[in-house]
Amino acid sequence: MQTSALKIIQDISRQKKIPVYLVGGFLRDYLRGQKLFKDFDFTLPHDALRIGKLFARKIKGTYVVLDRERGCARIVKKEKGNIYTFDFSDFRARTLKADLSHRDFTINTLCLNLKEFDLSGEISKGISDFKQGRRDLRLKRLRMVSGRAFKDDPLRILRAFSLKAILNFKIEEKTL
Repeated sequence: MQTSALKIIQDISRQKKIPVYLVGGFLRDYLRGQKLFKDFDFTLPHDALRIGKLFARKIKGTYVVLDRERGCARIVKKEKGNIYTFDFSDFRARTLKADLSHRDFTINTLCLNLKEFDLSGEISKGISDFKQGRRDLRLKRLRMVSGRAFKDDPLRILRAFSLKAILNFKIEEKTL
């Protein structure tokens, strides 16, 4: 399901001429050596609802609009006893780099442009890292992307401690 889903999204991205970026937890966990992935996050400059709906039709998944105003949808697909989720959202800013600046922790800002990437290649070579997320992964450190991370979403405070426990990472002093 993992590779075939990414290929379908890549095909849609190329057909519609819209870059689709795989971001966040998938890439973080991939670099940590995890093998089974069930949760995928994608960000697009625009049309996330439309692209998500096209993807849902192609995989015969359930399409749910999470936030119409901000362009955010989730597709859920059950296959072979596993439940997969695919979240599509419009940029929260004008550019990809600015969008990534609105995320919670640096380890979740890693991104991969599916439109441009050869899926038969090594994923780690296509990952862009604008916020030193790879370094924080190596150091096993949770570091907020910006000083406004917790103001923008106070639930990120709980997420910090949850990720700390799940990943066995330390929370950087300024973030703490």
